[in-house]
Amino acid sequence: MKFHLPWAIALIFFFILAGSLKAQVKPNHYTDYHVHLQDSATVQLGFRMLKAFHLKATRVDSLCFDADTIITRLDKAKFHSAWIISNAYWFGSPATPVKNEYQEVKKQNDWIAAQAAQYPDRLRAFMSINPLKPYAIKEIERCAVTKRFTGLKLHFANSKINLFDKAQIKQLQKVFAVANKYKLLLLVHFRSSEKWDGAANTEILLKQILPFAKNTKVVIAHMAGWGGYDRQSDKALRLIAAYLHSNKEPGPNLFLDVSAVFPLDENSNHTKSVKRNTTWRPLIALKKQIKKIGTDHIVFGTDWPLIDIDPYIEMLNENIEKQITQQILNTRVVAD
Repeated sequence: MKFHLPWAIALIFFFILAGSLKAQVKPNHYTDYHVHLQDSATVQLGFRMLKAFHLKATRVDSLCFDADTIITRLDKAKFHSAWIISNAYWFGSPATPVKNEYQEVKKQNDWIAAQAAQYPDRLRAFMSINPLKPYAIKEIERCAVTKRFTGLKLHFANSKINLFDKAQIKQLQKVFAVANKYKLLLLVHFRSSEKWDGAANTEILLKQILPFAKNTKVVIAHMAGWGGYDRQSDKALRLIAAYLHSNKEPGPNLFLDVSAVFPLDENSNHTKSVKRNTTWRPLIALKKQIKKIGTDHIVFGTDWPLIDIDPYIEMLNENIEKQITQQILNTRVVAD
């Protein structure tokens, strides 16, 4: 018996170890490039914001989501990492003024950095600001020097950006330049309003603003839209596709994410300009633009908590085919 005991102990240890390894989730290399967290201050402001835009709140709008929440959903989907976005720009929105605005903006940016620091190998913090605010450059630099942030999120709609205002363009040039200086990745919600000229706005972005961020990478959210897909988003993508494949422009540093694009008829107030009896088909048009742009310039994102990873991948598989979805999942954007 004494001769067999060590082997028995070894065998028991092997099964315990094997069970432990099996229980652990081994994340893949995939990244969700568009994720929002919510603390209690964001939830409270969110209700004010929904009221200001005449939208109804859902159960999700009342919940808080922190780093542990995101890691749990990443593990469930076997994803490795996520870009987590500060909601500081909400606190600088002209639609919902807040007291001690800049202090609240700093709190939000610091909170997102602290959340990312809990999982430094898996979460990347994106600060955010309303770029038109007088403290915008100061806040970007304050955050950048801490080395706790991977990038900067800008939301043109929430900040009420007007690219036909020359003063605003000059300010955006400064913001892009300071992001470029600190090698911050830029995640930009580009579409700014319902009555929006996709071609004219994109031309300004490509010619007058992007040149100030030549040494970093820029990701345009929602395939240049803001939910669903319509003619104006399609016009924007046509110019972006041409830009990416032009020998005259530094196109390789520009990317798009597919977050919130599907289902195509979601947020009908964003797509109502497209009549149902028209011969224009959003899905056909979108697939055509994806082919032109190339999946090496398109990344995966959910816009969580709008939707989770697995159901959104299912939507992509059903609409743009599994092979295209897989190629998008494989595309990576990292800081230089």
